[in-house]
Amino acid sequence: MKRFATRRSFLAGIGAAGTAGLAGCTGGFGNQTLTMIDWGYVYSNGVIEAFEERHGVTVERQAAQGSAETLSQLRAGRADYDLVPLGNYAVTPAMEEGYLQPLDLDQVPAYDDVFDFLKADYFEQDGEVYGIPRSFGQTPLAVNTDIVDQDVTALADLWSESLAGVAGGRDDARLQTLYRNAAKGEPLNPTAADEVDFESLRADLIERLELTAGLWNNGGESEQLLRSEEVGVQPVWNYVIQSIQSDGIPVERVYPSEGTKAWFIQHCIRDGAENPELAHTFIQEWHTQMGYESLMKPSNIAVPNDQVFSEQDVEKAAYGLDDPDQFIYEEPKPQSLIEQYTETWNQAKTEADL
Repeated sequence: MKRFATRRSFLAGIGAAGTAGLAGCTGGFGNQTLTMIDWGYVYSNGVIEAFEERHGVTVERQAAQGSAETLSQLRAGRADYDLVPLGNYAVTPAMEEGYLQPLDLDQVPAYDDVFDFLKADYFEQDGEVYGIPRSFGQTPLAVNTDIVDQDVTALADLWSESLAGVAGGRDDARLQTLYRNAAKGEPLNPTAADEVDFESLRADLIERLELTAGLWNNGGESEQLLRSEEVGVQPVWNYVIQSIQSDGIPVERVYPSEGTKAWFIQHCIRDGAENPELAHTFIQEWHTQMGYESLMKPSNIAVPNDQVFSEQDVEKAAYGLDDPDQFIYEEPKPQSLIEQYTETWNQAKTEADL
């Protein structure tokens, strides 16, 4: 039984010039089917349908719930896709555990123009690259000025008694630990359990949770908490803030003084993929043809490629990318440490009665 949602119809409203440009461009892939798992919001404006038409292929996409879930599917043998996008922290374990194949960069010349500061060493093994950054986003603080009447400038402010009952956050052990480490001046990304004072971590998480008005698991939930005014301040994805501001809700974007949490998603190809050449073509065309119209323009999430910014005549400052040093990241860590973070977070939620 197929587990994919097939998208085959070509965009009816595509312009005549675009249609003419696609004629005769079938790339010798026959009737191949490119399979992928990814977030639904990434693909808009008919780019999937145009890719299918361009190459005479089918694209089948399974909805992703998150990089951690995708990694779990790979480990369980349930992710038999060609193209597997993963968060930066998830590429290393997937690579080291043998679930990904190295990328043929000769087939993706656009890689040369990907922002250098995102070409992380932990995407490489034995001189081979296993992940190409496809999108870059930020998680600043959203502050509703109708609810919060104090200046909020830092992640540390989330521990302030004056924000009790109006602060929110994501129900995620890894991220909450990262925020805590940044707020308390601890090392951001320890790599072993003996580097972590778990009693202190648990106490700080309990304190944070006791002030919390609500927790969320996805973008829709985070947006609803802000729109309903159950929450007045929380770290949240930039595109959520943009959506709320577009409706006239008085939410300000604040870049925390400790650094703004940033995330970047990589295009990866599964080891044993049925159609790796087609997957490489998709990655290349994401950077040269699809990414801006599909994600960057409608959702304010950057395609981290100098060529895209140059061709679209867009300033990096418009996407908060003029100062890369302002960002903090969740980096790869051992699964055993992630499990200890999760256990500590769950203990903290229980003690805080959440």
